[in-house]
Amino acid sequence: MASEESFVVLVHHRGSVNRKTRSGVKFTDKNPLCIVVTSTTSYDDLVSAVLMKLGLDGAKRVKKFFYRIPVTVLQNTVKYDCFTINNDVDLQVMFLCRRQFPEVRTPELLARLVDVVSSSGGSNRNTNTLVNPAGSSSRPAVASSSIPVYEPVVQHVASPSFAVDLNGTEGEECQYYLH
Repeated sequence: MASEESFVVLVHHRGSVNRKTRSGVKFTDKNPLCIVVTSTTSYDDLVSAVLMKLGLDGAKRVKKFFYRIPVTVLQNTVKYDCFTINNDVDLQVMFLCRRQFPEVRTPELLARLVDVVSSSGGSNRNTNTLVNPAGSSSRPAVASSSIPVYEPVVQHVASPSFAVDLNGTEGEECQYYLH
């Protein structure tokens, strides 16, 4: 069985897309993640790896990825444009470009992260609930959702990501292998 080719993808998670550069498009994040992928990596696998590496699984979700796609190669200069990746089919474009443009050794993505919305926090129920007031057993009171009820907001805090090398293995930043 032949070994499947794996390669590094830089995933920017802070910053933005800068379109006014000499190379066309550039991502402004200075500390991208290093993720190792294969040509069989799915979109969901990539999303999971990014969120796990950031320690944001359950607190954030990836709205979309922007791919810094090579569009022209002239001598030693590569011009880039921006391509949105939203699913497995879009992700295959990146794999195809990698094979067609060997000059671009490390593909770059920008992950647009958004907060995860709790399933219990956003519903607007319009139901009436029967309750017996304290000290009364005769007549139930009706509580309506049209009366504002103030419940404490639960803040989800992502655990900090530690930049400590616990194993003493310097340079092994790319630790997520996806299939």
